[in-house]
Amino acid sequence: MGRLYIIDGFRGFFLLFMGIVHFNGILGTTIGRYNHHVVGWVEDAQGFVFISGMVVGLVYGKKFLRSDDPSTATRAIWARIRTIYSHHAGLIFIFLASALLLGAAVPNVLAPYAREPIVFTMTSLVFTSSSMHMGILPMYIGFMVFVPLAFRWLHEGKDPAFWALVGVCWLAAQTALAGFLMNLAQNGLRVAGVPVTFGIYFNLLGWQVLFFVGLFFGFRMAQGRLDLSVLSAPGYRLAFLIAGTGIILLAIYKLSLGNGVFPADFFTRDLVRNLNERSTLSTIYVAAFALDAFVIVWLLNAGVTDRAAWVRGLSGAIRWLFSRPALVFLGQHSLHVFSFHLLVFYAMGILVEHTDMTEFVRSLVLVAATASLWLAAWAHARMQSRGAVSQEPRAGSRTVPAKAATTTKR
Repeated sequence: MGRLYIIDGFRGFFLLFMGIVHFNGILGTTIGRYNHHVVGWVEDAQGFVFISGMVVGLVYGKKFLRSDDPSTATRAIWARIRTIYSHHAGLIFIFLASALLLGAAVPNVLAPYAREPIVFTMTSLVFTSSSMHMGILPMYIGFMVFVPLAFRWLHEGKDPAFWALVGVCWLAAQTALAGFLMNLAQNGLRVAGVPVTFGIYFNLLGWQVLFFVGLFFGFRMAQGRLDLSVLSAPGYRLAFLIAGTGIILLAIYKLSLGNGVFPADFFTRDLVRNLNERSTLSTIYVAAFALDAFVIVWLLNAGVTDRAAWVRGLSGAIRWLFSRPALVFLGQHSLHVFSFHLLVFYAMGILVEHTDMTEFVRSLVLVAATASLWLAAWAHARMQSRGAVSQEPRAGSRTVPAKAATTTKR
């Protein structure tokens, strides 16, 4: 079971640092700037979407495979979609009410609700607009709609069609055609007197590659067909060393971009900009994610018994970190923790914009806001234990036994 707990641990890690980065976007503290975003191209949103796809493939894939009626899994998936949408809509109405109540004192994070309360609220409810940092929820819902089809194709052996569709959709995102059409519709409506702004930042055609690659591996786990023993072959060890070198080189490139090593217009050049486009999950993000994922998976499997002590040590460190009960606990209550972190973020936006705080106080607020994420997980766990809410999909079971939290079975 250790491997399953580690999946929840990864999801908890991504949630934790997603909160830190978002909170610090408002607070601007020094300590909040020191995180893996500085040196890596794989950020928390990418990891969270990938792990979410894997958990969906594992949890709902088991429902699909164990039931004589495929519609059983489909009903469970739609029930989950309704739960996610309830969080999405609930947050929107909370933000709308806050903006209207604050009046002239409305902070920048709530400004769209104050400028066009009806239009922005309605477009947000139908996923054509999005409040700051809320794009993951509508994106997740959009992906979940196609999960039953993906299960059928993978179960029926239509893997080539599955991968072809994932690849073509990603390529379509790189053309920027979707953004062009949205701007065309947006400008047309504005001319007609409807001041609407389309876009949820994430291009679903691009980002779906992470979700459905994760879903593929999760579904194979549900089938009992995910055999990673091949990673112990010598050629994969060499691939690990090459991929690790690639990660280091990408980190140097990321640091160079942020520290003025290249000419001032370097990042604005078409080729460089297109390679580094996060909203469409362009080439460098996909390549970096593939390298990171391969290195971590290899370390968690073949690295455990590698001949080099430093490799075994790195493998053990990764297994130890991502099986921490605190991270696993966050990951097991991911939807509620994510939604709560948005409430904290917007409350912080109201507080900080109208309060003069020192660096020390801002740092304390960052620590307190981050710690509050466990309060959300604890509250949801309490409601689950009382039967007040449905179980949240997770890779491992509800509690984390001491041994399972620190070991990984191979």
